[in-house]
Amino acid sequence: MPAERTVPVGMRVRPSARRTTVAMDSQPRAVRRTNPKPTKPRMNDAQRHAMQDLFSLEARRRQELGEQDRLAHEIRTQKSLDIDQSIRAERLKSQENRAPEPSWRGYNDYEVEVFRAEQEQIQRVLRAEIVQQREQIRLLRSAADEHNLAHETMVQANRTLTAQIASLQEQLATYDAKTHTLHAEVQATRTRNAQLETQLSEAESLRRKLHNQVQELRGNVRVYVRVRPARNDGELASITYPDPMLHSQIELLSQAENAMGQPTVRQHAFGFDHVFPPQATQEDVFAEVSDLMQSVLDGYNTTIFAYGQTGSGKTHTLEGGANTVSHKIDTSAGLIPRAMHMLWDVAHRLKTQGWTYEFHAQMLQIYLDQVSDLLASSDSSSREKHEIRHTENHTNVTNTVVVPLSSAEEVFELLERAKKRRQVAATLMNDRSSRSHSVFILRVRGTNSVTNEVCDATLNLVDLAGSERLATSGSASDPSRLKEAQSINKSLSSLGDVIGALSSNHGTRHIPYRNSTLTWLLKNSLGGNSKTLMLLALSPLKAHMNESLCSLRFASKVHATHIGSARAIKSSTEA
Repeated sequence: MPAERTVPVGMRVRPSARRTTVAMDSQPRAVRRTNPKPTKPRMNDAQRHAMQDLFSLEARRRQELGEQDRLAHEIRTQKSLDIDQSIRAERLKSQENRAPEPSWRGYNDYEVEVFRAEQEQIQRVLRAEIVQQREQIRLLRSAADEHNLAHETMVQANRTLTAQIASLQEQLATYDAKTHTLHAEVQATRTRNAQLETQLSEAESLRRKLHNQVQELRGNVRVYVRVRPARNDGELASITYPDPMLHSQIELLSQAENAMGQPTVRQHAFGFDHVFPPQATQEDVFAEVSDLMQSVLDGYNTTIFAYGQTGSGKTHTLEGGANTVSHKIDTSAGLIPRAMHMLWDVAHRLKTQGWTYEFHAQMLQIYLDQVSDLLASSDSSSREKHEIRHTENHTNVTNTVVVPLSSAEEVFELLERAKKRRQVAATLMNDRSSRSHSVFILRVRGTNSVTNEVCDATLNLVDLAGSERLATSGSASDPSRLKEAQSINKSLSSLGDVIGALSSNHGTRHIPYRNSTLTWLLKNSLGGNSKTLMLLALSPLKAHMNESLCSLRFASKVHATHIGSARAIKSSTEA
């Protein structure tokens, strides 16, 4: 400490410092402007928990620093005790080793040296403590800076969250307004949907009416011709298609002789509803036939029968190219699998309009002018006698198996069962010639829960036995094959007679349906209450030219036949 100065008596102290102090104190204090205390932003729960965590961390840190200070104090105390003990030991040692009295320089000098050594030791300890305390101060300042930075970050985050909350509240208000608007629009849409459903029901009824009017304008009996692709099995006939745009004409050129006996070329031209050239696919054929499937669901009886000589592609067109009917629609799938898939798909779509449909199937065979059930067991089918009975709208065959169907796949299983029992044999025209007529019957019943309307219809898919001459087929030399060929030709001839009678009938001429079992079974399909399609299959070979011309002439006769307007079979579920 600096020595205290004494002032001699009579000497005055300079009052400059005091005057300065008084002058400074006498100066008027500046008026401090008080800023309004900022409103603390409210913290949400997450922010509050974060602040509590920071405070807890700071408390633990301070507790650790206090513990460190306590330990340091204990160390310093222990060091002081150790120093005291060492000093006392040094004193005792110095007293023991003290020189004789005459040579000793003095007790005070020795005490001064010992005191100086003690002070130096204490200074060293204190310097070390100062260094340690400065390091602790530096660490505390660094931690304080970090805490301040974290606090500023949290304050900034709090401001950001507050702004976001305000923005979200504005968006919520906007969304609430939009929600009210959408509720009103939904209500208006529901009302509009109810009106549209009513209009849709009316439009569906109009569509059915117009659809069937179009079918009537096209003719109740339509004839399609399909030429089988060549298989490198012979010389091809000269067949042309004059109208590539309409696909309704076909011309054949045949070798003939004129009146002078000279060879000449004769042209045979025919016109039908549609002509499919050899490059036409199964899908192309079904695209022209698919509208008849819609007529079935609308309540119209529909019949499609394939006609043509053996080996011309009738069975391929109806069932497909594979040995077994595939459950999937591929490029070779025929009319039957495609028609089944379409019927079930359309029936499923019509559920939204209140329609539900039931399907039942039969599979019959006409062999040697006798009806047999292809779905019955082999034992029962040989004993059962079948009778064909007609009502005003339907044809029923007694003692036959009628199978309810729930999917298109079940139809394929029935076709496979029936194929194994159908009569086939090898002829000169085809290795697997069908020796019988095959008739697939699908009965459809639709009920509308909205309009209480009921539609009943029958779809007949007929695969006729191959028409062929006895000489060309080689059946004349085999009695059993001869009997089969005669029965086939008789039934096909009876079909031609019925078509001819219908084409020239004006309500007075008798129609010879009973001349064969085939025509009697197809009575309702040919008699005015049905939509009928004849699919003529032609061979492209020159060797089959005569058979092809006979088939085309027969198809022309069918094409010229008008059997009247078909009527939908509808009723009501109301009493």
